[in-house]
Formats: sequence, C-alpha cells, structure tokens
Amino acid sequence: MLLVSGEFGANEPLNAFSNAVASSRARMIVFNSRGGNVGSAIRLGRLIRAAGLDTFQLRQLQCASACSLAFLGGVHRVAEPGSIGVHRPSLKPADGMSNEDAEARFQFGTAAIISYVIEMGADPKLMELASSYDKHDIRYLSASEMAELRVTNAAANQPQADALQVSTTPDPASVSAPAPDARQQPESVAVTLVRDLIEHHGDNNDFALAQAQASYAPTVDYHGKLTNLSSIIEDKRSYYQRWPERGYNVRNDSIAVSCANDRCKVSGIYDWIVRSPSTHKQEKGVANFSYTISIGPYPKIIAETGDVRP
Repeated sequence: MLLVSGEFGANEPLNAFSNAVASSRARMIVFNSRGGNVGSAIRLGRLIRAAGLDTFQLRQLQCASACSLAFLGGVHRVAEPGSIGVHRPSLKPADGMSNEDAEARFQFGTAAIISYVIEMGADPKLMELASSYDKHDIRYLSASEMAELRVTNAAANQPQADALQVSTTPDPASVSAPAPDARQQPESVAVTLVRDLIEHHGDNNDFALAQAQASYAPTVDYHGKLTNLSSIIEDKRSYYQRWPERGYNVRNDSIAVSCANDRCKVSGIYDWIVRSPSTHKQEKGVANFSYTISIGPYPKIIAETGDVRP
C-alpha cells in the first residue's frame, strides 16, 4: 500500500510516485489530500490506471476536491462512506484573458474533466452533482451514491470506521483489499459503452457532448459516411440545441451483442422522447441502433447506424 498525501501542485512531476510504486511494489493507493490542481490529479489518476493499481479510501484520511479525480484512476475502487468529497471545479482564467476566452476555457476544462471521468468508468453525473457545491461546501458521498455513480466499483468487507486506528502510514493489515475479479468480458464492456452513450443523451448539453466526445473514435463510419469526431460532435450539438429536453431508454430484452477480433457489434431498440419548450414542440418514438466497438484499454465506437421505426 502506498500513501499519497498533500496538495496537488500545478504541473507537478510524478517521477517520485512512479519510483515509489516500483520500489515498494505497492498494489493499492490510499490518499490523504484536500485536493489542489485538477490537471495534476488527472495525470496521477491516469498513471494509477496505466500501472494497474487499485485505490482504497478511509474516512479517517481525506480525499476531497481534485483528489477525488485521482482516486478514480484505480482499477478496483473501494471507499468508506463519507471519505470522498467533491465540489465544483475551480478553473481560473489567466491574467488579462477576455470574458469570452475565459468562458471558452472554462467550458473546455469542464468537458476535459467529464471526458476523464467517463474514461475511468465513472458516471458523468458525478460532475453534475459536484457542480452544485462550491469549494467551501464540499459534498461527501454516501456509500450508495458512490456505487450508483461508479466512484466505487468493488466490494470489501470493511471494519467499522470507528474501530480503525489509522496513522499517517496505514498498516496494510488494517484494511481489506478488494478481491481481484475476472477481467470484464468484451461483450459487457461494449454493451455498457453503448447503453451509457444512448441514455446519457438525455443529460444537459455539456454532459451529453462530453459523453459523446469520450465514446467515439477519431474517425467513425457514421450512418454510412466516414466522419471525423469533430463533425459528429457538431451534429449532436445542433440536435441538442434543437431539442433541449430529451429522454432515452434502451430496451433490455432487445440488446444483441457479438464479438470477434477485438471488435464488438451491439444492436437493439430504444424508446425516445424530445421536447422544445421555446417552440412548444414534442416528438417521441422508437428507434433501432447498431454500433461497432473497438475493444482495447479505451473502447471506442468506430461505426454507428440506426433509424426511427415506423
């Protein structure tokens, strides 16, 4: 077990962390941090994931603000209730930056954070919840919230929090590590990716676009035409603006999936409803979908087709 403590500094080098992991042969990371720089926390999270490490958080220690993003890097993630704190990201504009540039920078930064959250396998609604709290009103997550938002993804038989005596150097024997599980099957990975993409179309525009940004490959066979990712995002942005209120539900019994040679095809049916309050219009219906997924460390959609059923 390796303890990461202190605040994340801007552009903080992570060589010391890599060296400590290598020399200690640690398999689990524990945090004691009030947060700090978001970019550095995300870089550490990706480093934790690349090294195949797990994360474990105790309530006696602290993992709040940017630290919560680093925690998501764990392959297996276990946390005691009330041990992970979130709030609205602080993305400060540079000196002399215009209001327009500052707003653009904030939107880009927010999208980058949401994309990372999705990449790590957590629900982007985590950031929607966090955005309701400022840095002086940190929201600590319950066990059920962490499970529902996929902040945690493994179970452990943990002793009661008040029975644990934790020093600044945790005793590995005093916590229960998550038991290793079988690697997720590609069919499950592909279905989860598609379901999340479709059903999160109903989120607010920024979150829905971030989900799409993280789900598609740089170039996609998009409804029969080879299309780059930026064009797909603009297509969806236009649709979301036309229909600000949206709801989607994938029919569980309709899903079919087949995988071969690191490719999976997922097809099925979903119900949809869209509304535009400004124009007093509403439409609803049923649609077929078919996606081809490239399976790897970061699965991506490489082909999409579908149509509205009569």
